[in-house]
Amino acid sequence: MLIPGSGIENTHNCVFVRTLYDEKTYLCENFFKTSIFMKRLGKILAVAALAMVSYSANAELAPQWSKGTVLLNFEAGIQPVGGGISLDYVLFDDWWKGHFTVGGEFDFSKVARHTRATGGTPRATYGLNISPEFEVHATVGVGFGVEKYSYDNVTDKNSFVYHSEFLGCRYFFADGVSVIFEAGYCYKFPEVRGGLSLKF
Repeated sequence: MLIPGSGIENTHNCVFVRTLYDEKTYLCENFFKTSIFMKRLGKILAVAALAMVSYSANAELAPQWSKGTVLLNFEAGIQPVGGGISLDYVLFDDWWKGHFTVGGEFDFSKVARHTRATGGTPRATYGLNISPEFEVHATVGVGFGVEKYSYDNVTDKNSFVYHSEFLGCRYFFADGVSVIFEAGYCYKFPEVRGGLSLKF
């Protein structure tokens, strides 16, 4: 289906852009090229997380973060290139042996050469402190985004609803400062990402 006046064609959840020379630029190559990689990586992370949870069930866990703890996260990623800023608030500090947080996330990405996307989601996270330095977590979110295409005086905007699911971990190398790594699924935003996380 060709979006009137935009030169943008939607086909099976993919976007094609017709240039002045009637060429098609493939904008959703990540959907196909990285799907196998992401599935394999997701399975590896899931198995690792289950192994850690299984271990923690029979071992003494590190103290969980207390209610009211705040985490501020800065991440950059690929597939597609982009990043995000998120904030998590510990709502329960002794929930199913771990901690449960609620918060929000702002995402941005370069979907293709002439296409950018921004979005925001409320999110919820369950995590376990395996040791004082190492934490594992799973995060889910549902939000709203806007995609903007701009090329040769042609501009088009498209809004969309998206969801995200990530498995990740943090390693604290200093008091209240950690590196964070996450991988999973997020429509039009990085699916493999990492950065810094600050705990207050």
